[in-house]
Formats: sequence, structure tokens, C-alpha cells
Amino acid sequence: MARPREFDPEEAMDKAMTLFWDVGYEEASLSELLAAMEITKGSFYKAFQDKQSIYLASLDRYNDNVISGTVAYLSDAAQGTGRDRILGLFEKVAQAVKADGDRLGCFLCNALIDKAAEGGEAENKLQAMVHRLENAFFKALSDDRPRDDAGNRETARGVLSAYFGLRVLGRAGLSTQMAADCIRQVERLLER
Repeated sequence: MARPREFDPEEAMDKAMTLFWDVGYEEASLSELLAAMEITKGSFYKAFQDKQSIYLASLDRYNDNVISGTVAYLSDAAQGTGRDRILGLFEKVAQAVKADGDRLGCFLCNALIDKAAEGGEAENKLQAMVHRLENAFFKALSDDRPRDDAGNRETARGVLSAYFGLRVLGRAGLSTQMAADCIRQVERLLER
């Protein structure tokens, strides 16, 4: 008779994702993963196969839990105009930085610069998340300016770059003034 699992796989996944989010794929050793997840090596291999598979599952989890929430917020007309939603998202990020430091930043941003993003399935997942965010900004812009696809696409990419910049600066401990300046620059982008 097989022994029951001695850990909660969902909780273990969250802990693995947090470790990857904080230190990256390359820096997260197997022993650090086991310690963070609070499981044994045998349990790890029975449940997750290898480090790469749990990293890919962490990316999926972030996509499902965070990117999907961001896309839903940007798509929700009940939150105001497309401009209001975009600026509201930036304000939420700035407030999170102000309230708790947000020193983890954005897992997507961190993962994009990690060596694990150099090809293969990880890169494909990361690029898909980037495109989901770009398209969400594009849709929000298009809600306000439905006949300007080329302009909206260009602006969406500029806004996406500013969003990633704000998230990276949050990890670096940006000041409240820097966040406010970033939001003002996004307002200018949205005036085009």
C-alpha cells in the first residue's frame, strides 16, 4: 500500500514559486527548494519530477494567479475607461511598493532576465505572459480609441515597458517620488 503524501502540493508549489521569484532559477539549488518547500528529496521527485518541471509549473501558477488577475482588471469596463484602468493598475503597484516595500517585484520581470528564459518552454511561457499583458493594455486603450489600432499597439508597448520598469524599480526599493514620476509619464503616453 502506498504511503499518503506528507505535504500539501499546492502549498509546496507556492513556496517553490516564492523561492524562484526571489532568487531565480539558477540560484535556487535543489537543497534550497527542498528546505523552502519543507519536503524530502524522495517526495520532491515523486511529486514534481525535477527542478525544471517545478519551475515551469511556477510560471503557470503565476500566469493563472497574477497575470490573469491583471488582465481581468484591465479588461473590466466597470473599473472605468481604459485610461482609468491603466492608471489604476499603476497606482496599485505604487501603493503596494509604498505599503510593504514589494521587494519581490514581479516574478515575470525577474524570470525574463533569468538564464532559464534562454530558450525552450520557459521562454515560450514568459513570452506568452508578456503578450497577454501587452494585449490587455491594447484592449484597454482600444476601448477609448477604437479606430487607432496602430497607435494603440505602439502605446500599449510603451505602457508595458513603463509597467515592467515600475515593477523592477519596486524590487529595487524605489521612492514614492519615482513611482509618481513613472505614473506621470504613463499619463503623458496615454494623452497621445
